[in-house]
Amino acid sequence: MDRNTLDEALARGKAERRRFESLEYVRFSDGFAGIARGTVQLPDGRLLPGYPSIGRIQSLARGLRRQYAGPFWAEEKIDGFNVRLVQHDGALYAFSRGGFVCPFSTDRLPDLLDPTVFESEPALILCAEIAGPENPYLEGSPPQVREDVALFVFDIIRGADGAFLEPPAKSALAARYGLPMARSFGRFTADDQQALGSILRQLDAEGSEGLVFKGEGGGGRTKYVTGRSNIADISLCSEQLLDLPPEYFTNRLLRLALFTDELGSADAPALERELGRAFLQGLERAVARSREVGRVGHRFRCRFRQRRNAEHFIAHLEATAGRRVHIAEGSPHREGDYWILEFERILQRMTGTLANVLAGQAQFD
Repeated sequence: MDRNTLDEALARGKAERRRFESLEYVRFSDGFAGIARGTVQLPDGRLLPGYPSIGRIQSLARGLRRQYAGPFWAEEKIDGFNVRLVQHDGALYAFSRGGFVCPFSTDRLPDLLDPTVFESEPALILCAEIAGPENPYLEGSPPQVREDVALFVFDIIRGADGAFLEPPAKSALAARYGLPMARSFGRFTADDQQALGSILRQLDAEGSEGLVFKGEGGGGRTKYVTGRSNIADISLCSEQLLDLPPEYFTNRLLRLALFTDELGSADAPALERELGRAFLQGLERAVARSREVGRVGHRFRCRFRQRRNAEHFIAHLEATAGRRVHIAEGSPHREGDYWILEFERILQRMTGTLANVLAGQAQFD
């Protein structure tokens, strides 16, 4: 990136200088002059390209035929927190999609990834999801992670041009260095509907989120989610019914209907019961929590190797969420080899509504 472009982006508020401990870097808060939002410039001038948005198809057969004239690869879509992993001056950093150093992900990298790959290829960029029930960003978790968090690499950038490695080259490099990878189901064309349908029914039964399709030769990328992943989202977020936009729920209901229409359901009555429970149980949790402590929120628990990184993360929460976050008393506290941070994201509208309702106030519909 030339100096004039960077200076203009900074002057126009499209980029900003950031600091994380000894690392000073620039993040692009908006797209500018062909540079994607979330792009990062490191002190040595190296660029970490912003990760592109991936379009969603909701009709499998028609969507694949419309998007792909040639072959594509199908990989598991992991429900996690998107990070780009890099080495700079001998230290590993995890950058969020927005271009911030993530204190949590950076702290936990020694537990989740063998750094040998960066010793051999220091300019490599690994794109990964950090997922699990102790993820401090998301309510959901993939079924294969039962505790804490795990890391799944899904893309690798090797050259200065920012291009992703083709799936075969990515798989070979991952095998060489033992990188933890999102599952790949192979190479397909739009005519392979039966095989892809079988994979998606398998993922649906497992409780997995779905598939990402990656066109061969740098072709386009799309995603398609399973039916039950929509029910899982509703179950996790129904206590946020008043705090999330209505489209959050209606979009998932539509995706579920389209999935069952195209790929069927082995037990439709059971699916309907699951959907009803998903809505009702979350609302019941909200009512119980309101009665218990006078607020409604989603509680998180996560582990840090270093206390200072937990404190960095608390500062980030307080700067971005303010009164909408409640840090548990005594957090972070030591448990074995880790510092445990517990906090709650407050759902303000649900908290206020239930406080009034349970206090006996009259409502006029």
